[in-house]
Amino acid sequence: MKISIVTVTYNSGSVLSNCLNSVFNQSHSDVEQVLIDGASTDNTLDIVRANHSRVATIVSEPDNGIYDALNKGIDRSSGDIIGLLHADDVFSDSFVLAEVDNVFNQFPEADVIIGNVIFRDSVNKSCVTRKYNSSRFRPWMLRFGFMPAHTATFIRKSVFERIGFYNADYISAGDFEFFVRIFLRHRIKPVFLDQTLVFMSIGGLSTSGWKSHSRTTIEILRALREHGIYSNFFFVLARLPIKLIDQIIFRIRYNFNF
Repeated sequence: MKISIVTVTYNSGSVLSNCLNSVFNQSHSDVEQVLIDGASTDNTLDIVRANHSRVATIVSEPDNGIYDALNKGIDRSSGDIIGLLHADDVFSDSFVLAEVDNVFNQFPEADVIIGNVIFRDSVNKSCVTRKYNSSRFRPWMLRFGFMPAHTATFIRKSVFERIGFYNADYISAGDFEFFVRIFLRHRIKPVFLDQTLVFMSIGGLSTSGWKSHSRTTIEILRALREHGIYSNFFFVLARLPIKLIDQIIFRIRYNFNF
């Protein structure tokens, strides 16, 4: 199957080459790279132009936030499967998309496949901070603000065509709102791939400081209420110390093993 990878950039020149190379080096033969840039003023577009023969679609224009940009990319994608890879993230190895394609072929009824993610410090890439095992996710956990790793989620384009794209009114929790729609409203059942698919950098809109956490918490509650899913502020806020404890446990185990 054809897999489209949507990457959104804005002044991402310092990290974009690694991201693109991780896509170009995939062993899967039918991969489409779609790049949506928010009118960068650094060398981002120079890097994109240098790879123009391997990037199927390039758009550079102002946008209304990351979810507006993602929607542009999804709309322009021609693949059967949509994957999202942020400019500061990379696939874990060159066989990720081949494995994703293999799982979709094994489970033709599947609309969503979710893999694991390893989180790294955005500056010191050798500093591993946490691992997210997607097999631990259950849809009811959305009530408490937990969701799958967005960048390790692969979705049939037909799902977007059926239930809609991301809600661009959200600043940092549009992916959460989308997951509420597909897992709680439409009852789509994901297939879990117990494999690390992406190395993800910590420091995005939803992971960069208490101000960001506060905004994301408010947006998570909004998403749940808009879809008639009961939750409350304390339910959702509790996810933060739980994540912190999980991170501490992981670091202890990681340092012990290595």
